[in-house]
Amino acid sequence: MRRSRPYSSTLPPTQAAIDAFWSRVVKAPGDGCWFLISAISGVDGYTRLTWRSGGVSRTESGHRFALLLADQLSDDVVAEHRCNEPLCVRVDPGHVVASTQSANLRYAVACGRTGAIRNPDQHTNRHARSLAVRDALASGWDARAYARASANAAPLDTPSLF
Repeated sequence: MRRSRPYSSTLPPTQAAIDAFWSRVVKAPGDGCWFLISAISGVDGYTRLTWRSGGVSRTESGHRFALLLADQLSDDVVAEHRCNEPLCVRVDPGHVVASTQSANLRYAVACGRTGAIRNPDQHTNRHARSLAVRDALASGWDARAYARASANAAPLDTPSLF
């Protein structure tokens, strides 16, 4: 019989978890994204962090952890990526914001990130893309490596759409 570790969705982050989080954040210059270079889920292509305290554990995606640190996470909150970068953890109106599930889905559809309007020939699998971006930025910010890894064909000085 397999025993599972006790889990709590309300366990506050430990200082060690907070320190580990910030030690793995790579910041693009200016108003750019802050990338969490961490474990990536094979299910959805988002980063994951797990911490433990008193024999109890909790796991959150990186962008939800960032909202937790900013005291903007509650049970009904969804972390919405306004920058459309799955590895971004920058809590900022142009990057990661506290949202609702329906607002997040509307935004994703409007951006062409979901549903039938997405052309699979023009987009890479989010998990594979996230792995490529994580690996490209593992040694720090590199605009060219990021552009290659994220399949961004626009010139580096072209402003982003969002």
